[in-house]
Amino acid sequence: MRGDRPSRVLCSPPRPGGIDTETMKFSDLPIREPLREALAERGFVEPTPIQEQVIPLALGGHDVIGVAQTGTGKTLAFLVPILDRLEPSGNVQALVVCPTRELAQQVGGVAREIGGALGIETALLYGGTSLGPQRAELEAGPDIVVGTPGRLIDFLGSAWFRPRYIRYLVLDEADRMLDMGFIDDIVRICSRVPMSRQTMLFSATMPAEIAQLAERFMLHPETVRIEAEKVTAEGIDQVMFVVPERSKRDALVALLDRQRGRKVLVFTATREATSELARALRRRGHEVISLSSLLSQANRERALAAFRKGEFDVMVATDVAARGLDVVDIDVVVNYDLPRSAEDYVHRVGRTGRAERRGEAFSLATPADRDKVTAIEKLLGAPVPRSDLPGIPSTDLGRKERSGGRREGRKRGGGGGGRRRGGKRTGR
Repeated sequence: MRGDRPSRVLCSPPRPGGIDTETMKFSDLPIREPLREALAERGFVEPTPIQEQVIPLALGGHDVIGVAQTGTGKTLAFLVPILDRLEPSGNVQALVVCPTRELAQQVGGVAREIGGALGIETALLYGGTSLGPQRAELEAGPDIVVGTPGRLIDFLGSAWFRPRYIRYLVLDEADRMLDMGFIDDIVRICSRVPMSRQTMLFSATMPAEIAQLAERFMLHPETVRIEAEKVTAEGIDQVMFVVPERSKRDALVALLDRQRGRKVLVFTATREATSELARALRRRGHEVISLSSLLSQANRERALAAFRKGEFDVMVATDVAARGLDVVDIDVVVNYDLPRSAEDYVHRVGRTGRAERRGEAFSLATPADRDKVTAIEKLLGAPVPRSDLPGIPSTDLGRKERSGGRREGRKRGGGGGGRRRGGKRTGR
């Protein structure tokens, strides 16, 4: 750590649950009036718990680590302090690093909307598109740059992007960047930004590698940890189906046949599996589209737009592709493959039941998933209700499958290459 004073950890449950609901509002924050007005005009009245704790610390100049689930309002937690103190200068003063193009677009959109009212310009840098338009954005002299690690490395130190004036560095969804193999790029970026900066790191989990990154590049950080009193929303009904590996695809088809006409997001473990599963579902008459890093940026944007408009009922995606997915009317989430971590299960399930809507989350588990189910239920503090699907054989988590089932499972999973940390980059 850049210093020898230990960091302080602040913990808070989400609202409601222990926090005085007569709490601060954005209008109470010590921020300049134009920013206060810009927030109010866009409907931001009361900060979320992560915003309530991070913003005052960041306004005070502290390095901050924010540990909270996706969808808790981390974007404004770091943008409000930055926008409050930036003055248009024609130099890049703030750099926000995001794991995926979708999340970069989401963060950049908020920065442009609110910062634009203050005369603050934002540039977006991400892969999948030509360098030319993004180079033009840099030449225009933005105050904030939001980008993915790979594309930032492409530009960093070039004639178009000099980091010498950067005063604020944000690492958003740091654990996801680790999963995607970007840790070395993050180290390079942190090493190129002036040490006199303020650093804010946000992550849903804190694996050892991220903790080491914080120790190396942050100065006496204040840690805000939003503990989940109830880690999933009350408006989400969860059900788990335990089936043999060889029956998973039939189980998914049977499940989706019962959900026709509803907007469904299906999660798979690998990007190869998304396309394969989408093709199989189309053959069964479902209007389905896939989303993965195998698609070009233009096709990803078209897929998201079509899903939002309701042109497709089902989207099959990986965790990485779904980060930053801003669709509020998803009716059902299906875990075709259980996620690697219990925290990711919570993030997936949280894609439904938004905007005061009720949602449903279904999971297909096999005997090989016993440890994952145990971890999920430990985090939730309760077992996930079990059920059966008509016509689909059921099993239990303690039963071993025959070797043939395991071989078929490996074939359908598309291999394990997409699961390794430090593997091929997918967010450039």
